[in-house]
Order: sequence, then structure tokens, then C-alpha cells
Amino acid sequence: MRARFRGPPAWLIIDGSFKLAGLALWLAGWAAPAWCLAVAFAAVPWLVWQLLAPHGRLFGPVVTSFATDRREVWLTLDDGPDPATTPAVLDLLARHGARATFFLIGRNVARFPALARQIERAGHTVGNHTFHHRGLSFWCAGPNRIGREIDRWADAARAAGIVPPRWFRPPVGMKNPFLQAQLAPRHLALVLWNARGFDGTGQDARAAFARIAPQIRPGAILLAHEGGHNPASRLEFVTLLLEHLTREGYACILPSPEKFVRLG
Repeated sequence: MRARFRGPPAWLIIDGSFKLAGLALWLAGWAAPAWCLAVAFAAVPWLVWQLLAPHGRLFGPVVTSFATDRREVWLTLDDGPDPATTPAVLDLLARHGARATFFLIGRNVARFPALARQIERAGHTVGNHTFHHRGLSFWCAGPNRIGREIDRWADAARAAGIVPPRWFRPPVGMKNPFLQAQLAPRHLALVLWNARGFDGTGQDARAAFARIAPQIRPGAILLAHEGGHNPASRLEFVTLLLEHLTREGYACILPSPEKFVRLG
């Protein structure tokens, strides 16, 4: 009896078709390299999930929470410093007795070094959020480019007179196959989050707060934003968040690395 040829699995045909399409776009010069790669890997959702999801650990260890038996959270604020929001955010934090970590964009540190110093003088810490914050292409950046983004941030921090950080957060939280190899020799830990309201996407502040509120629990790392294209909405979100945390008896602290819960 002759064996029947069944052909390749359907998923392999689909995946191969997307990869050929991405290669064709690149060879024809019809799209930027980042978009060619996006098309090539569009049929591999597990890989996309590893790039985007905070808990994805295929590319190395990631911190998304910390251990505590108290009503404590770690508030993190991305994208500053910005004169439109940073002073107001610092006032809000002082009013609520809260401490936070600001993941700063390096070019903003270079433009507003006094604001960066003000953050540290107020008792908060800072983290490396890359120099340029190129959210659309960081996921496909090579090791040399990643290293330059990290090191240019460090240069800006030194010029501003602020303490070199121990934490790193990529733009939009996108991980990268080459990222961990650049973080390890620089003694940086990849810190993401496990509670967010998507306030950084231009969403209404109250809608964003309604999303994050049910996710808040002891040991959570909260994601918020300042500055950017809609500073008023981002500032309103931080206000709503801090008022809620105060009402619910949560303290915003700076957890020690020993308490980090590392995935991967």
C-alpha cells in the first residue's frame, strides 16, 4: 500500500508565506526594515507576545512585582522629565507621602537636567528608559544600537549630575532578543510592571484609572506616564491614582532588589 503524501502542516505554510512576504517587501524596498520584520513574524503570535507582554520571559529575566505582606506598591512614571508635568507630579507625590521611580528619557534629561536633579532631591529614584525612546523600532534593534541607547542615557545622566540607575525599562515595554546581553554587563535589571491603565496611549484619564484600579494589590508595580503629547490627561491620571491609593491605605515605596519577583 502506497503511503499518502499529506503535505506540510497548515501553520507551516502560513508562517512560511508571511516570511516570504516580509523578505519580498525588504528586497523590493517597499517598506522599512522594521515593518518587513513585523510582516515576517506576524504568524508567530507567541514570539510577538514575548516581545510585548510584561510577563514574557523568553529573552531573559524581568521584574514585574515585589514581595511584601503590607499594602505597598511601587509607582513608576515613564517619559519625563518634562516641565509641563514633572514639578506638578513631584508636588502630588509630596502631598501623598509617596515615593516613586521615574524612568526618564535620556534626551529629556539632557534638555532638562535641573528637573532630573529635582526628582532625586525629592527622594525619588530614576531609571534608564533609553536615550531616544524609539518605541516603534526598539524591538528589532541590534545589540550595538541597544548598547548605544543605554550608554548615551548614562552619559546624559552623568552630565546632569544624577545617580546612575540600577533599573532599565525599554520603550513601550518592548523586550528584545539582544537586550539581556546588553543589560547584564552594565548591572541593570529589566523592570516592567503588572498593573497599568494605558494612560500613555492617549486614553481618557478616568477610563485609564478604571482599568488600573482592579489590578492594584500588595507588591504591584504600577505604570503611569508624565509629559508627552497629552500632559494634562497624564497628570489627571496620576492625581486619580494617588488619591485612590491614599484612600485604600496603600503606601508607594521604593522596594529593595532583594524583594523583587523575577520571572525567567
